[in-house]
Amino acid sequence: MWLTPSEPLRSTLRSIIHRLAVLLDAVEFEPHVTVYCGPSTKAEARAVAHMIAKQFPPIQLTADRLCHTERYTKTLFVQFQESAAVRQIFEAAAVGYSHQSNYILNPHLSLLYKTLPETKRRELCETLDVPMGEYRFDHIRMIETELPIEDAGPIRRWRVVCNDAIGGP
Repeated sequence: MWLTPSEPLRSTLRSIIHRLAVLLDAVEFEPHVTVYCGPSTKAEARAVAHMIAKQFPPIQLTADRLCHTERYTKTLFVQFQESAAVRQIFEAAAVGYSHQSNYILNPHLSLLYKTLPETKRRELCETLDVPMGEYRFDHIRMIETELPIEDAGPIRRWRVVCNDAIGGP
């Protein structure tokens, strides 16, 4: 389950992700914060997304730094401060699914999925101009992937199961 940022920030982040993907021959993806990840049916995913979208208003997260790791899905990312609101969404999702997940909530927004040497990752962190401060998230998006997210290879296919406005009817 993803939280996706509001416009115009979404377009700014999409542009950064696109530039990095082209520059480094990496996969492109929509800017998002993964709130929950685990096995489910499409019907169950839709039901959880609809419930959360109705129960919560759009949320604010505070971006405070750009980070990097060796992990494929966290090559380069914006780290957010802890948030009671995102924790409540995570807990609501966990209760809504019939199969429990070992997903650990760590609110961040990845900008690049690519295996890179530490020197290159550090250089990108030092030179990339990424907005910091308040990010507003106004949609819940359920995504189905071909590979498990933990795999260290390209995710070849993303399918949107549903995309709901937070605070919607």
